[in-house]
Amino acid sequence: MMSKKLSRFATRRTVLQTSAALLAGSALASSSARADHYDSKIHYEPELDEDNLQELSVRGYDVLEDGVKVDLGEYEGYVRLFAEDMARVSVLERGADEYESRGIAKGRTEWDAPEFTVDATDERIALETATITAEINNGRFGVRFRDADGTVINEDYLEKGSPGYEDGKPYAYKKTDEDEAFYGFGEQPGNELDKRGEKLEHWNTDQYAYGADNDYVYTSIPFFVGVKDVGAYGIFFDDPYHSVFEMATESDDYYSFFADGGQLTYYFAYGPEIEGVLERYTELTGTMELPPKWGLGLHQSKWEYTPEEIVETAETYREKGIPLDAMHFDIDYMNEYRVFTWDDEYREALDRVESVPGIRTVAVNDPGVAAVESYDPTADDSLDDSSGDESSYGDESDGDTTDDGADGDKSDGDDSASDTPYAESPDTGTQEDGVSLTTDIPDDHTRYDVYIEGTENDYWVKNADGETFVGRVWPDETVWPDFARSTVRSWWAEQHDALFDAGIDGIKNDMAEPAVFQENEKYDWTMPVDNVHGTGDETMRHAEYHNMYGFDMARAAREAYDVYKPDQRPFLLNRNLYAGGQRYAALWTGDNVSSWAHLRKSIPMQLNLGLSGLPFVGHDIGGFVGRPSPELFARWMELGAFVPYCRNHADSHTKVADGEPRNQHPWTFGEDVEAISKKYLRLRYRLLPYLYNEFREASETGKPVQQPLVFHFQDDDRTRDIDDQFMFGDDLLIAPVLEAGATAREVYLPDGEQWVDYWSGESYDGGQTLTVDAPLDHLPIFVRTDSIVPMREVQQYTGEQPLTTLVLDAYVDDEATYSFYEDDGESRAYEDGEYNVTDFTVSATPGGVVTFERESVVRNYEDSQLSSYVLQLNRSDAPRKVQAASTKYEAVDDAATVEAEPETFTYSEAKDAVLVHVPADEDETVKLFFNGKNSRRGNPENESA
Repeated sequence: MMSKKLSRFATRRTVLQTSAALLAGSALASSSARADHYDSKIHYEPELDEDNLQELSVRGYDVLEDGVKVDLGEYEGYVRLFAEDMARVSVLERGADEYESRGIAKGRTEWDAPEFTVDATDERIALETATITAEINNGRFGVRFRDADGTVINEDYLEKGSPGYEDGKPYAYKKTDEDEAFYGFGEQPGNELDKRGEKLEHWNTDQYAYGADNDYVYTSIPFFVGVKDVGAYGIFFDDPYHSVFEMATESDDYYSFFADGGQLTYYFAYGPEIEGVLERYTELTGTMELPPKWGLGLHQSKWEYTPEEIVETAETYREKGIPLDAMHFDIDYMNEYRVFTWDDEYREALDRVESVPGIRTVAVNDPGVAAVESYDPTADDSLDDSSGDESSYGDESDGDTTDDGADGDKSDGDDSASDTPYAESPDTGTQEDGVSLTTDIPDDHTRYDVYIEGTENDYWVKNADGETFVGRVWPDETVWPDFARSTVRSWWAEQHDALFDAGIDGIKNDMAEPAVFQENEKYDWTMPVDNVHGTGDETMRHAEYHNMYGFDMARAAREAYDVYKPDQRPFLLNRNLYAGGQRYAALWTGDNVSSWAHLRKSIPMQLNLGLSGLPFVGHDIGGFVGRPSPELFARWMELGAFVPYCRNHADSHTKVADGEPRNQHPWTFGEDVEAISKKYLRLRYRLLPYLYNEFREASETGKPVQQPLVFHFQDDDRTRDIDDQFMFGDDLLIAPVLEAGATAREVYLPDGEQWVDYWSGESYDGGQTLTVDAPLDHLPIFVRTDSIVPMREVQQYTGEQPLTTLVLDAYVDDEATYSFYEDDGESRAYEDGEYNVTDFTVSATPGGVVTFERESVVRNYEDSQLSSYVLQLNRSDAPRKVQAASTKYEAVDDAATVEAEPETFTYSEAKDAVLVHVPADEDETVKLFFNGKNSRRGNPENESA
């Protein structure tokens, strides 16, 4: 059997060596980013020589079924219409195929071309749909897009030449208006929401303790949204090479984008609303899957928890009544960093953690495989579990490097602990490439089948000479799966039985930039750019594949659920993705820092990720690098309760300064901070019906869950650069405190709406800035009027109790509507239509009557236990009576009775709201009769949770 495997291995090895050789002689190998193995394999930042730009001219054109093809001499240009508001522009060498990356979920052949006309003059060739017109200059090649009124939305800037190639690098220059704002660009570490005036790059990199001066971090999404007077448009530059966007950095007249290789292909989509742009973009690149509900609760994690600490942490959350859904197992659980293995003590801890009611578990996984054929299963590499959990801060100790904000990042005061994640790691130089098997395994060792099988089948990434690339990450000698190949992804998926059989529920994919621990000038903390991926026609160099490596690792992990958990929804968390990665995994923003600067920067980072098609995003609450002060942790928990993915994660205690606490838990920082943490986490759990419905919409339309104000209020110019507030879903405005020592902050309320202070119930006109008191335990929250926010009772974990009574927190001046979605929250049965949808409408009439109506739209989830609704109408006067047709509801004296008994109502002074308990099967309109007009005072703060 061994000889057959080795024979197959030899055959595959020959194929890969041949592919590498072919690649070395191809046009790709001669592009500007080429590196010679062991001489200059480092990745260099691409540059564009503006004195060497092309001037392509249109020599003729042909009409296609979905657009036009233009003759550009040695090149061909295509403008294809995917929809009446979306087009693809490509320039490629004559005879080449039009490129579509892995990021595309719905390729060209899957779109139905819209109706369009073609009109040609001496000046231009115009393709007109019902929504946009794409004009191609009939002369120097360039493309212009107009709306239905003829107003220019976007056009090429031709004073530097036509769009094309500079020494193999695709580029385009675009005109810009002075007031045009730019959003998206994936994961960017800068401090501003609007990226106008910034240089933005995409090259996935393990940037430990990153700051605003880092050019790129972990995830690359070369997509942005432009907002101007004519509306919003989006451009997706579908090129996985290192790309650079200069967004009006050189002139207010133009911006540009280019890449280090690949094809000039970009997609243009017109809104005119931002929401419409994102809907088109995510139709093209895919939407996220609806996550399991437990993925929306609090997750707790730390690098180098001891086995006992993991168990104690889960138990302490339960003892203190602080909601928690998941504990994470970091790389410590592995046997000496060998992926898909277990250290015995952590394996026992897993069993103990899973005995804690409601706790789910997530295991980290890395792509780097130890190049060893066996291991000692009894090796004791567990951590010293002395010192228990916490050492508390004294009054004079602060978790930040300094108290004045000048923490280490030269540009914005971010903490930057070191230049690399693991500065103490020795420089091991260059490992010898190539691997072989001895099959000489000691009797007291266990075969490491992952490495043996991967080697036998030649599944590893190759260097430019066709030998297996060997580098260093956690193991001293490491090889990496070639995820570019579907067979390798399927094989990797099958390895997950080592995790799922143990009881793991979710997977966190880490280190897939891919990170390589080489501290010399030849690696740039990743693989050589001339490494080889794929086989045959799909062979590519690492320079092209780099940004897609983590994307394909997520695909492989997603496949593992199909193999081992086909009926369960996946929970996958990635640090590294490319455009379209939302189809497979949630994203967290890597190794942030416990500093006020990073607390603040988390907002624009996540808002722009949401505007890049990734709704399920989060960051390490409290900061990963270092430890926060009590005040900083309290403020971070307030913010963290209102981000899509909610996880408290911390660096190893071995890396923090003397006197700082070992762990980073809500109870680490004293009783006051614990109470604040509990208050806002409980509020998040009460809001889970609202949050889950926001995720449902995100899974259908690509809409962000955490939204910048400009997303909803695009016509209010003052929202364009607000990056310290956000909308949590459609109706809740969150304004966290982001400065040390602050006890108040300014809050802008967007124009065109009425807003209600969630805590006080006071109503305010939009279009004004308020100064709001914000002591340490107070997070300013405002609710948009004419909205309904579905809520439920507090749980210690999602699924602790079935949803039987849905609270409808209503803020009504005129009319509020809500479409409530419900399914089992766990399985994939919803994909087969097993869900319910109920529409609610609450209306107020000038005559003092408020009506409540419900309509069952879809009724396919038979296991629903929802039996009633409590309408919580936020107003300060009691109704004279409540009735549904001839059924009169009973007036009672207290809220508890209303919550317990259907067909009852009361005015609660404590809640400052009218409560009405409506049976779920009530088919008649419920009417509340008031004597006067609405008088709102509101929810007192002590009723929040």
